This record gives sequence, structure tokens and C-alpha cells, in this order.
Amino acid sequence: MNTTVAFAKQVGQIAAAANLGTATAAKRGRNPEWPYVPVIHHVNADGTGEHTTQIKGKAFATRDEAVEYAQANIDHQRLLLAGQLLNPRYRALRAQHGLPRELP
Repeated sequence: MNTTVAFAKQVGQIAAAANLGTATAAKRGRNPEWPYVPVIHHVNADGTGEHTTQIKGKAFATRDEAVEYAQANIDHQRLLLAGQLLNPRYRALRAQHGLPRELP
């Protein structure tokens, strides 16, 4: 029981520390009513490069709404990562993050 709780705590810490980008917004929308689109700004782990990813199919009237949506997307990606680390099929992913390959 204690090893399972400790493992779940490690998974939570890894998911929280994952470098999944920073939520931003850009004024790229085609419709003048919704000019802001959510964008995730990624920086390489070693700091050598960066790129941005636009979340397709979404546009908002204000920058704050777009940034909020991008942050919700990043939070959702963290939950997906934690779920994958707890899935028995993802042994290589657990090993990549320094966890034991087999679930406790």
C-alpha cells in the first residue's frame, strides 16, 4: 500500500514538473469578432531553441480567454501524462522518466 502511494506521488511530481510549454495567445483569428487564438510556447529542455504551437479550431474575443484555454489544454496534457505513467502498457515512458518499468 505504501509503495503504491509513493509511486502515485512520484507520478504526480513528474507530471507537474513536465515541460509542456507556456500558455500565450496571438492575434491571428480570421474573424474580427474572435481575433485571438490560443498558443503554446515551447522551449527546448536544454534552452537551445523554441517554437510555438497554435491550438487549431479555437478563437476567442479576448486575449485572456485564449490564454485561459491554452492553460487548460496544458493542464489536460499533464493529466494525460500522469494517466500514461499509470498505464501498464507504457513501460518505456516510465523508464524514460526514471520510474520502475513495472507498476508496483
